Amino acid sequence: MPFGGSKKEGSVMMTRRDFLTTVAGVAGLGAVGDLAGTARVFAQQKPWQIVFHTKNVVNPFWKAAQTGAKVSLDRFKDRPIELIYAAPTKPDNIEEQVRIMEDWITKKPDVMIFVPVDYVALVPTVQKAVAAGIPIVNYCNRMAAGKTEIYIGSDDEQLAFDVATYAFKAVGNKGKVVILDGVPGAITAQDRHRGYRRALRANKGMELLAAQPANYSRLQAVQVMENLLQRFPQIDVVLAANDEEALGAIEAIDAAGRLGKIKVTGVDATPPAIQSILQGRLFVTADYSGFDQGYLAAEAAYRLLKGEKLPPELLLPVVLVDKSNAQAWNIAVEQRKPPVWEKVLATQR
Repeated sequence: MPFGGSKKEGSVMMTRRDFLTTVAGVAGLGAVGDLAGTARVFAQQKPWQIVFHTKNVVNPFWKAAQTGAKVSLDRFKDRPIELIYAAPTKPDNIEEQVRIMEDWITKKPDVMIFVPVDYVALVPTVQKAVAAGIPIVNYCNRMAAGKTEIYIGSDDEQLAFDVATYAFKAVGNKGKVVILDGVPGAITAQDRHRGYRRALRANKGMELLAAQPANYSRLQAVQVMENLLQRFPQIDVVLAANDEEALGAIEAIDAAGRLGKIKVTGVDATPPAIQSILQGRLFVTADYSGFDQGYLAAEAAYRLLKGEKLPPELLLPVVLVDKSNAQAWNIAVEQRKPPVWEKVLATQR
């Protein structure tokens, strides 16, 4: 646990206080007095309370997003900040996320950074927060409707199109394909499915055998892939909606003795996926970068609280990761080079 924190129902509190820690090491009574006075003012300020929501605490993607938010907010020393993580204890559970949101609405934090388990079902609850005066920074899954301060994410359809096109080229643009979709209610899953379908339409030599949801779950992907392997004696490409599904599919394919014959793709560039690429198991993934999204979403919240006008959205560029460049991602998430707000803003269309 990065800060050391106390668990609450549906959330984990992570608090940063930088009050007097620099004072003791400063030489000279005058300097100590000045710093101590500044620190007392800092200590007397009411902390900004920022609640950072994720869909679950299991997927490495969400852990990377949390880390990104922490690293981002640790830069800002002009105001005490409480960063609080909140997530359903049952992964991707709509009802529990609604309860968590309603609980936080009564507590009135300064900002909520939010990703919905279901981008439609959570609209009323998010708008309830907005009506209560709580600004919402939306990231990763764009809300279907309602007011948010900014959206930070990626073009999921283009990302999926690029991943699929790359894999199709590797098999000579001729072969048989299965799709492992994500959670049906997630806009990311729907957009990625559209991207895969667009790539199939653009490559007439690729035949779609089946498309089935694995709900962004490694275990479910193992089970779905086992059934698909029994049904189809030839599969050339597996398009998995995230890395967890891809790793589950690889486990089933390996157990069936067909790993060398099937190229599996993922999305997220999580540490386990990077290791799988370096081991020659996963063919390619896309850096959806939970770290970058968490980092920029937290910076957006800080800029908002400072009174800055935010752009309506920030979309990260598509970056594919395979064996040729995976080593650059083979580092701890917190050691990755963070995005620069101004540079990302300059790339927006």
